[in-house]
Amino acid sequence: MGQTQLLLVILGIILVGVAIFVGIQMFQHNSVDDVRNSVMTDLNSYAARALAYYGKPTTQGGGNKSFDGVTMSMIFPSSENVNGRYYIESAEGDNCVIVGVGNAVAGEDSVRIRIRVTPDRNTIEIIN
Repeated sequence: MGQTQLLLVILGIILVGVAIFVGIQMFQHNSVDDVRNSVMTDLNSYAARALAYYGKPTTQGGGNKSFDGVTMSMIFPSSENVNGRYYIESAEGDNCVIVGVGNAVAGEDSVRIRIRVTPDRNTIEIIN
């Protein structure tokens, strides 16, 4: 009778350990997804501001139908927030690429998302 009870206690401990491990993994996965979605939302906001810069005449502080010379400080006062940090990868003519690096780690690297802004449409690419 004592061996059966000991076996059941050990089995119970193993099951609880597996349940805790699975719960932690699920929480981490959801955390990465939340950060990825937040960075995408921020990038869409920066893209809208970049398009506003693109459409403004030079006399009003805009690009006069060009992204040439645009910097993050021209689009938004801060290039970092609670979700991550953002920078302009390239900006020339009618094409601007903004990259967001999230605060969460996915695999062995941080969450990275790129948005390509053109006057016609925005294209989001999840790098990691």
